[in-house]
Amino acid sequence: MTSQQKITRGSFVRQPRSLLERLRDLSQRKEAPVRKSFNPASVFLPVEPRSTARRTNRQAQGGAASQSKRYTQRNGYDISLSLGRAVVRAPALNIPQFGPRWVSATLTLILGFILFAMWTASPFTVTSAIVRGNLRLSAEQINSMLGTYGQPIFKAVPARIIANLHAAFSDLQEINVHVQLPNRIIVDVVERAPVLAWYQDGVVTWIDASGVAFMPRGEVPGMVVVAANGSPALVAPDPALPLYEQKFIDPAIVQALTVLARDVPTGMTMIFDPVYGMGWQDPRGWTVYFGQDSRDIPMKNVVYNAIVDTLTQQGIQPSLISVEYLDAPFYK
Repeated sequence: MTSQQKITRGSFVRQPRSLLERLRDLSQRKEAPVRKSFNPASVFLPVEPRSTARRTNRQAQGGAASQSKRYTQRNGYDISLSLGRAVVRAPALNIPQFGPRWVSATLTLILGFILFAMWTASPFTVTSAIVRGNLRLSAEQINSMLGTYGQPIFKAVPARIIANLHAAFSDLQEINVHVQLPNRIIVDVVERAPVLAWYQDGVVTWIDASGVAFMPRGEVPGMVVVAANGSPALVAPDPALPLYEQKFIDPAIVQALTVLARDVPTGMTMIFDPVYGMGWQDPRGWTVYFGQDSRDIPMKNVVYNAIVDTLTQQGIQPSLISVEYLDAPFYK
């Protein structure tokens, strides 16, 4: 115990050291050993190793002969490496990843090119259609109204072709269109069968059994010729039917005219009057009318013949005889 220390009862007090003592203690301290993060014996470099003698002398001077011998045998090197910071990356080639979108885009381009080629190629261009079922209409007339000549087959819409033909030819009752690749169009038609040739105001119109009127085309034998003094009663348009199916005359009047035509004298033309109905010009000099329906035609004929016999016996020359109403026939 030094004189600088003072011992008191129950306590120990350490006097502060002088500056000289502190410096002496610092000089006597040894450096802390450097922590090695690798095994020097396991590190090798692909270069020419240094001389064994130089390494042996250096290690001998440090007082580690045995360790120098082990390093000499392995051709080792003391190397300081920094582990944990350096990131070594090998060169890589970036290859694009082709996902579903790339595949879809490629297929779209291919299909677009194919469609463009088909749209403009001559094998897919329409020239003329095959027409079947036509009687009075020629194939050339029907082809001229198709609206597809010189167009790609892909623009041939059956519904549009049917509408064009109905608008151009009211005498076509049914139309069916078939479109086939590469450029084939087949048109099947059914023409209306006229039963009446209706003459009015110097114009002739054909009428079929359903009362639809259409333009005459060619000649059809066996039609009933009617000379009309005026238009028949207007038939209310049917909103459920297209324009080409609307009726010009009541089908009941058409039926009555065809039935009465059997009793018309040979060589005489049937007539139609909006007031008195249907009849004919009798060769004996008067006009007879039977009304506007086909009911009781045989009985009306009997009444008519009885009136003619009576007037002939009495020497009366009528100008008009009407048997439209069986209970009230009359003559003028």
